[in-house]
Amino acid sequence: MEKLYKLLSDTQASLFVLFQKTWVYHWHIVGPDFKQIHDLFGEQYLALQEEVDRIAEHMRFLEIKPVSSLSRVVEVSGIGEAKSNISEMEMIRDLMDGHQNFNIIQIQLILKKHGRFIHKVIQVGLACLMLIKFRFL
Repeated sequence: MEKLYKLLSDTQASLFVLFQKTWVYHWHIVGPDFKQIHDLFGEQYLALQEEVDRIAEHMRFLEIKPVSSLSRVVEVSGIGEAKSNISEMEMIRDLMDGHQNFNIIQIQLILKKHGRFIHKVIQVGLACLMLIKFRFL
């Protein structure tokens, strides 16, 4: 289970770095494509923020503390911080690289290995989230 805990922690950290990088690039867009790219990055950072929060809540349910220091988040994520003074296309390329470095295949392998336990955890977690979403709790 230690591998699962580390994977969740690293996943949460990686998504947080992608969120922060997308948010920073959202602020720094200029030029003729400003509106389209600014809006796109805005939608993306909001979706990433939601996922970071969702994973952190699952981690707390499993009694795992999410990584909280920014230096540690960057260290364990394996995704570099936002670059400064780059063009819109370089920002897009940098974000695409960050998403490609986010290793979804590793997550799938661990889910297969610990499938039964994770399935039960997910069932309970989803049930709780549904109850919260529909305000039954």
